[in-house]
Amino acid sequence: MSSRRIFARPARLGAITPYFWMLLFFLVPFGFVLKISLSQTAIAQPPYLPVFDLTQGAAAFKAALAALSLDNFRLLVSDNLYVFSYLRSLVVAVVATAILLVIGYPIAYGMARLPQRWQPIAMMLVIVPFWTSFLIRIYAWINILQHDGLLNQMLLSLHLVSVPVV
Repeated sequence: MSSRRIFARPARLGAITPYFWMLLFFLVPFGFVLKISLSQTAIAQPPYLPVFDLTQGAAAFKAALAALSLDNFRLLVSDNLYVFSYLRSLVVAVVATAILLVIGYPIAYGMARLPQRWQPIAMMLVIVPFWTSFLIRIYAWINILQHDGLLNQMLLSLHLVSVPVV
């Protein structure tokens, strides 16, 4: 079987799809954040000066590129508050990683060494505690949205509704 037959058009499209997904949901927002970080700050809404106007075409794009500056990054490295906050977050990340490795690696090693029939049970014992926060959120929403729940009580006390919302 030839390689052309294996990598037919649908297969190529299927292989390219994750790249488009990453471009759309990671690189495009990252580009927006990068543009904002290189823009000049302003005390307004939005908190930066818009440097690009699509209606003015290529000249506006060239002017926008010329207006971008590294002043925000200079402020980050010159102000001790930001430097200490960054260093503290690095310390927290390193300590958390070390703790997770010390706890997680022996557990994973032990789970890998268990007999085949006990491995799914051990996996469930590790995964089930992570469901706790999800279950708590579900029960909280049930209490908030039920007939005599917090939302209906608030709507009634503010006289926005005369009877509880079903």
